[in-house]
Amino acid sequence: MTMRTDRWRTSLICLGAAFFLSVPILLSGCASDKGPAEAAIKAAEAAVSATVAEASQYVPDQAKSLQAALAATKEKFAKGDYTAALADATSLTGKAKEVASAASAKKAELTKAWEGLSAGMPKVLDAIKGRVEILSKSKKLPANLTAEKFASAKSGLEEMTQQWTAATASASGGNLMDAITKGGAVKTKAAEVLTALGMPVPDALKS
Repeated sequence: MTMRTDRWRTSLICLGAAFFLSVPILLSGCASDKGPAEAAIKAAEAAVSATVAEASQYVPDQAKSLQAALAATKEKFAKGDYTAALADATSLTGKAKEVASAASAKKAELTKAWEGLSAGMPKVLDAIKGRVEILSKSKKLPANLTAEKFASAKSGLEEMTQQWTAATASASGGNLMDAITKGGAVKTKAAEVLTALGMPVPDALKS
């Protein structure tokens, strides 16, 4: 009975010794990642910082996701999980490049859309303005245009002119998404006013 007890004690002592001997090895392995993880996080911060400003304008959801990922990586580092922080920070630099590419593509798409709007909309507004001026001087409105509809068309022209000015200002300020939104509203309203005035609606305003 005594021999068995001694064997159990010996086994437990050996296991305990093995465990405690392995702890420093594990800790040293984790600690060895601290420096590289810190450097990788700094690189990731720089990549995110260079990306997030433009990405917030054109792909806001992806920009928020990128910032959240960086915050999570820093949290892992703060808790001492250097290995995981190193892996996440390294991949985060690549993700920042992907988000930057997505933002650039969206910017190009919006730029093209705005160029199309800005090329045609001023001409449409001028045509409406010219028609309104002619009808305002006329003693009698066309049979298909009531005084109420004409008043609404004139009011619509003022509204569109103001909104187009705001859209142009947004585009000049680099806020293409806002410019497109405002310009799209002008486009929709212009089609309504042209129809009310009995004027042809260009195909570009129908899509």
